[in-house]
Amino acid sequence: MFGSCEGTATTPAPTKFPTLPPSPPNSAPVVATFDSSLQVPKCTVFGESCISGTLLDGKASNIEPNPPNTLYSCVDGDGSYHEDESIESITVSTVGGGLLQQGATAEIEAKVWAYGNGDFNTADFFYTADVNDDPTWILIGSVGARGGGLSTLTVQYTLPDSAIGGVRVNFRYAGAPGPCTCTQGNYDDVDDLVFAVAPAGIIAAGATELISAPPTKPMQSIHCSAIDKTERKPC
Repeated sequence: MFGSCEGTATTPAPTKFPTLPPSPPNSAPVVATFDSSLQVPKCTVFGESCISGTLLDGKASNIEPNPPNTLYSCVDGDGSYHEDESIESITVSTVGGGLLQQGATAEIEAKVWAYGNGDFNTADFFYTADVNDDPTWILIGSVGARGGGLSTLTVQYTLPDSAIGGVRVNFRYAGAPGPCTCTQGNYDDVDDLVFAVAPAGIIAAGATELISAPPTKPMQSIHCSAIDKTERKPC
């Protein structure tokens, strides 16, 4: 008869080791790729974190690929690479692990390069729940540089109820947070990162592989080898 089996089924002998249920796939960090429509790095799949990789390193006046890497508005100031202010990378990750999902607490980590001893350098952190057209940016907080050269600065916030999230870091010389989220000072650098946000309650791992950043287009700006520092006057 269709579907029948010949012979007699046998029961496997018991073992001393219990059979464990299959484990859910592990969540993984996702490396952003450049989104030509938004003109910023974007993580298109769910993960435990979204990493900009090398896509934000430097700024428009030196080595940054695809500058200014902001949604619709901000532009970078001038400066030499690893001498004047710049953002190296941005990472958004879930505090305590798990997927980046609505309602979760997330941490924004910005690696920045501070000018001189860093005393006049501050990073302003913002987030938005709408990356299209004219985003509404909400200030999370401002963090001063941890000395000159490379610093790692962090803030935390609650991911809003949106399928796509965005964060902005405005790294400035003196001044104060601007009403339009970018101060556009002579040496300031501002960058955005956009990422997928899972619905609340998702336990599955999300991304199962790393998404590698594509080759970047050639720079269209001139690498400044020296900048006259005598004109710097903090506000």
